[in-house]
Amino acid sequence: MRFYTLPDENYPYLLVNRKNYRILFKRKFEHVIIDSGVMDFVHKNVKEYPKGFLKTWKRKASQLTMIWRDRLWCVIPDYPDDYNPGQFGDNVSKTLRNIEDFISFDSVNWLPVIQSRYLNRLSFLESCQRTKEIIGDYPRVAIGTVCKCNQISFVEYCAKVTRKFFPNSWIHAFGLTLRALPKVIGLIDSFDSMAWTFPRTKGGHSCKNSKERREYFHVYLSRLKEILEKCQKD
Repeated sequence: MRFYTLPDENYPYLLVNRKNYRILFKRKFEHVIIDSGVMDFVHKNVKEYPKGFLKTWKRKASQLTMIWRDRLWCVIPDYPDDYNPGQFGDNVSKTLRNIEDFISFDSVNWLPVIQSRYLNRLSFLESCQRTKEIIGDYPRVAIGTVCKCNQISFVEYCAKVTRKFFPNSWIHAFGLTLRALPKVIGLIDSFDSMAWTFPRTKGGHSCKNSKERREYFHVYLSRLKEILEKCQKD
């Protein structure tokens, strides 16, 4: 199980976005996922990415791929429905539209994202079907509708359905919680999270300095290791 994040120290698997990707020039790493940065928009009263963004992201992703090649995956811009349900309207069709457009731009190691309506199983199933029709047996795909999701049964459902449609693909889950992890081991290959910066075990406050960031990060890694080892024994 590969865990992607962005700590202050050297770490092999990084998750960055279009704003902070320059940190890669200063880091040693084995692999990185570069997110398109939809979180910059979901808290605002918007329905679409900024004008010209999609074209610019294609160009930027191509440039970054020329530098890091197979060590880099670039996320195809998607439209989540789990933060502000209904904000993007038909978020599934919009996400599929981008997948169809971006996947043909083959100079980039794209990471297509499967979305659904908020906690809607049928929507996710249909989204998987339509994504499969577009990308076929693509080597990688991501689940984007389980970010910070506390309904563990829904997370498990999404992982099982995705694995059914993409049996040979690398499956990444965005924003997976550690509570959900035991239910998806063997179904997904990687996940990401920045939840370690705001741990419940630390009195409910986020990291306030570099020392706390390092401390919280290693506590999280220890917990992750415990979960994985327990699942292996079970």
